[in-house]
Amino acid sequence: ERKLVYTFCFLLTTFFQKTFKKTKSKVFLILYSQTHKRFHMREIERLTGERINAVREALLSFVKAKLITSETVGKKRFFQANKDSVFYDELLRIVAKKVSLGHRIIEDRARLGKVKYAFLTDSYYRQNQRTTEEIDLFLVGIISLKEISKITAEESGVLGREINFSVMDSDEFAFRKKNKDPFLASILQKDRVMLIGQNPTEPAPVRTE
Repeated sequence: ERKLVYTFCFLLTTFFQKTFKKTKSKVFLILYSQTHKRFHMREIERLTGERINAVREALLSFVKAKLITSETVGKKRFFQANKDSVFYDELLRIVAKKVSLGHRIIEDRARLGKVKYAFLTDSYYRQNQRTTEEIDLFLVGIISLKEISKITAEESGVLGREINFSVMDSDEFAFRKKNKDPFLASILQKDRVMLIGQNPTEPAPVRTE
């Protein structure tokens, strides 16, 4: 089943890469970037800028695939990401790299400095409620605090809440990880979406001559 999930998500990622400007990908990104919200069809039409018939076709295809749910209230039909889908978590991971903060970090990598690792924490990419102290974004390397502060401030305005980030250089990260620093351990023990670099909790690949 896990292999099937990865295969499906690989195909969906390829779909986004090839048809990102198409109606289906626009509709999907709206629904999965705001999973706690229900959207009326006309609202999705306005947000995507696509024709209503194309939006309707996209929505019905996602409902049929059980990737989103639909509910009729009065004379209006609402649509929402399907949190019971077997693919839900993997789809959130894909979307987290395509929109908002994740997309900005990937796109603006060169401006950020020499980034070794960058990842979104589970509470951020899963769009869960979190405490005011929890970290949303973690970076390791020689990072421009000016640039990362600018990006997070802009995305905080869109999100409607402050985005918390933490930055460490490679030496500090290695030292804290080796000495099982509680702050770092609390971050690394949770799920994450890697934006830049290899997962820091996985062993480095063995090089072959």
